[in-house]
Amino acid sequence: MRKQAPRFQRNPKPWKTLGSRKIVDLGEVKLHRDKIVSKSGFHTHHLRLSLHDFSIVVPVLDHDRLVFIWNYRHPIQGWELELPAGLIDDGESPQTGARRELKEETGYWAKSWKRLGWLHTLPGISAQRAHVFLASGLRKGKVNREPYEYMKIKILPVKEAYRLLRSGKMIHSPTVSALGLAEKNLLG
Repeated sequence: MRKQAPRFQRNPKPWKTLGSRKIVDLGEVKLHRDKIVSKSGFHTHHLRLSLHDFSIVVPVLDHDRLVFIWNYRHPIQGWELELPAGLIDDGESPQTGARRELKEETGYWAKSWKRLGWLHTLPGISAQRAHVFLASGLRKGKVNREPYEYMKIKILPVKEAYRLLRSGKMIHSPTVSALGLAEKNLLG
């Protein structure tokens, strides 16, 4: 069953879209320029970025440990400590995408899955959503990363992960948000 968006996200709508023009189409990334008008009559243009939704996984190993990856991110020219995640393919459910990404990036597969919810990543410019899942009962398999993915697995005790989070040393926004949604399940 699909969760309903909170009521405040749908109503009221103070802006009306009068038109939209696609400025850039790069396949998975599209940039639109929308012509909008407010209820008070103010006219403006607003950029809107179309991005695929993605799934992010909080993988729990036995003995209260979590599976992270050090992931090299070209735009920041550096590495970030992240939870496994990836874009949802066309026609794929968020959970199927989560299962695929966990296996591809870490080699682990999980017996048990729990949907923790979803969140908007960049609501000022995009409707993209991150779907968050808790995975447990992990079994190790073979890593099968994309050729452009440079990652290293890092296993951390749950309490150490939250210490890094609270100290500001974990800065990957989707990971920080996913750990926030998972906290009650992990720390009680």
